[in-house]
Amino acid sequence: MNSMFLDDTICAISTAHGAGAIAIVRLAGDDAWSITQRLFTPQGFPHQAGEPPLKTHTAQHGFIRDPKTGNVIDEVVVIAYKAPNSYTGSDLIEINCHGGSVVTAEILNACVESGARLARAGEFTQRAFLAGKIDLTQAEAVLDVIQAKTVRQRQLAVSAMAGGLGAKIKAVRFELLTLLTEIVAGIDFPEEVGDAPHERIESVLKQSTEALERLLQTARSGHFLREGMKVAIVGKPNAGKSSLLNQLLSYDRAIVTEIAGTTRDALHEPLDLNGIPVILIDTAGIRHTQDTVEQIGIERSAMAVEEADFILMLFEANSAWSEEDSKVRELVGNKPFVLIANKVDLSPDFNFDKFLQGKIAQDAAKPIAKLEISAKTGEGVKNIGAVIENYVLTEDALKQAGGSLNQRQHELCRSANQALQLVKETLDTGLPQDCLATDLKLAVDRLSEVCGESVSEEVIAQVFANFCIGK
Repeated sequence: MNSMFLDDTICAISTAHGAGAIAIVRLAGDDAWSITQRLFTPQGFPHQAGEPPLKTHTAQHGFIRDPKTGNVIDEVVVIAYKAPNSYTGSDLIEINCHGGSVVTAEILNACVESGARLARAGEFTQRAFLAGKIDLTQAEAVLDVIQAKTVRQRQLAVSAMAGGLGAKIKAVRFELLTLLTEIVAGIDFPEEVGDAPHERIESVLKQSTEALERLLQTARSGHFLREGMKVAIVGKPNAGKSSLLNQLLSYDRAIVTEIAGTTRDALHEPLDLNGIPVILIDTAGIRHTQDTVEQIGIERSAMAVEEADFILMLFEANSAWSEEDSKVRELVGNKPFVLIANKVDLSPDFNFDKFLQGKIAQDAAKPIAKLEISAKTGEGVKNIGAVIENYVLTEDALKQAGGSLNQRQHELCRSANQALQLVKETLDTGLPQDCLATDLKLAVDRLSEVCGESVSEEVIAQVFANFCIGK
């Protein structure tokens, strides 16, 4: 960000718009203190007695007045934070007023009339990053906390916001940077310093690669927890797809009848599955039909499978495996899927292996799991959630990493890891150590970008573009 904008005093409404009990108008910058003193009169302080004193990290009750007329806009509580002990690192003021669009707008206008400008999206947090109060992984975690839709999302984001993820990345970067410094010193001063020991280089590469691979393992979990997971329920007509949807949702969302082909269009329903945000997609049954509307529904089923991250494939345990079941399996392709035998309540002697013997090609992708359920009674349905949870979450990796990598962080860590592989290959071939420096520096640079220690203004702008105004 241009330094001229960092000198501005900014203001914004930091709470959600609309009616509410309390709202917060926030100011930050060199003039935040003086602007507040012109607008704020503490309880018991004479209005005409000059600028009132503000106390840092102290809540003061009083009134915000119109800077032109002196009329009271609202009764408020002001909390002031003196630099550098604030969220942004600069003077920071939080005006706690009554909720409501009129009150907050009038206070915000008073701040602007007194010399502040309206903040851009995410500018308070951006200033915190630029002031060194937080690193870039923590800034991104702030947005994850705000956007969290499940408890598990929030827990993961809070862990990263505390700095655990950034600390792991910085530790790897420090070791690599130290090694790079030793190698460069040996290149520049061959007689005084000499080459770094081969064993030392191998040890650092091994430890750094292992640490990065543990971090990379968190990316899939992080993606699904942030973006949600699309789970398509597929099968032939009357396999029990809509009944399963209703069981997973715990209410009757889809129409269920004994008539095959009842579901004509894909239904999309959100579900919090043990803290994982899931979009369940109930699809039309796959079969050959002359019904034009049903054909369209089947085409949409194929599209749903294509866009899904995970498939629940149902077949009837009380009926023989049919050509339609084979078509469904062919449609699933290499997508990760669970093979589910439904209606086991009608087939108490059902045996999975015996039933499937010779039915599915040996070279076909194997299911993540095979489950027996009754979508009608609910028997075994909870096991579906457990399978999806185990597929999505790498708990040990998440705990060790202190969070999960987002897409930007994942791409940079992967690039750093690839650079280290090249360093290892160069080392193994016995080439001079000056050949190691280029790829080693690339790895260090990529990790510097992850935490924001070396990052372009364009990247910073992209990171904070999705923030709300006032945060």
